[in-house]
Amino acid sequence: MTNRLVFGTVQLGMAYGISNKIGKPDINSVCDLVKTAFDQGITRFDTAQAYGDSEEVLGRVFDRLKVGAQVKVYSKLHPKLDCCNQESVQKSVDDSLFKLGVERLEGLFLHHEDQMRFWDKGLSAVLRNLCIQGKIKSIGASFYTPQKALVTLEKDAIDMIQVPANILDRRFEDAGVFQKAQERNKKVFVRSIFLQGLLLMPLDGVPESMKQALPFLQQIDQTAHAMKLTRQELVLGYAAQEWPGSFVVFGAEDSRQVLDNVRAFSSKAVFKFDKNIFKNIPENILNPMLWPKL
Repeated sequence: MTNRLVFGTVQLGMAYGISNKIGKPDINSVCDLVKTAFDQGITRFDTAQAYGDSEEVLGRVFDRLKVGAQVKVYSKLHPKLDCCNQESVQKSVDDSLFKLGVERLEGLFLHHEDQMRFWDKGLSAVLRNLCIQGKIKSIGASFYTPQKALVTLEKDAIDMIQVPANILDRRFEDAGVFQKAQERNKKVFVRSIFLQGLLLMPLDGVPESMKQALPFLQQIDQTAHAMKLTRQELVLGYAAQEWPGSFVVFGAEDSRQVLDNVRAFSSKAVFKFDKNIFKNIPENILNPMLWPKL
């Protein structure tokens, strides 16, 4: 099961997540995190040019652990990059490879769906050329809206997509994105599995500005309790069962969380419950870009 898990590293380059209490970890802590994940069979790592110094930190850790030749790294073009400038795109990928200390990216995503507007203005050509050069294996894009994901899946040169989904958020599933990706033989990477940590927060720890999420977290707790599971086991186990052909991106702040996530994802529990109880969730809960500034 761990071959479907992808270690998300945004928190290695910046303070990230509504539940993050420790901020950006130091290099020794990152080493422990990456080593624990690697020892559990997790060899895929998700990063981005816009994740602070995440790429550089990962590169230093890969070198220290001597695993650079064994990992598969996915990065994302910076959302503010001039995607019409082929030299800028080429240089940004070269910079990522240098920072990460790897010869090739397993995959390169466009960080934001709006970057697809440059696809036929030279972006697709430079990305294909990077593939020919052996610097990228697969090309993809990250999405916030199902409609744009459905349109992009029609493009032959797109190998993969990254979308938000979790036990509360089934917008992409309901719109047929997962089904179409399967039909088109495209890989799907599911992010926001914990909704930036909100889905695992203690009820009394949820900020006042996000109190509208409490009824749904309580419903998750009730469902988990009825199934004799922890909330974490329900959320991760649901993802493992609901999207069996997809990769699941998860983050962690310490090694214990890595181990707990692996155990929960690998659970053999059968998840049978009425999914309609988590239907019509307001978008201002599902989309962190709409959350109040904390």
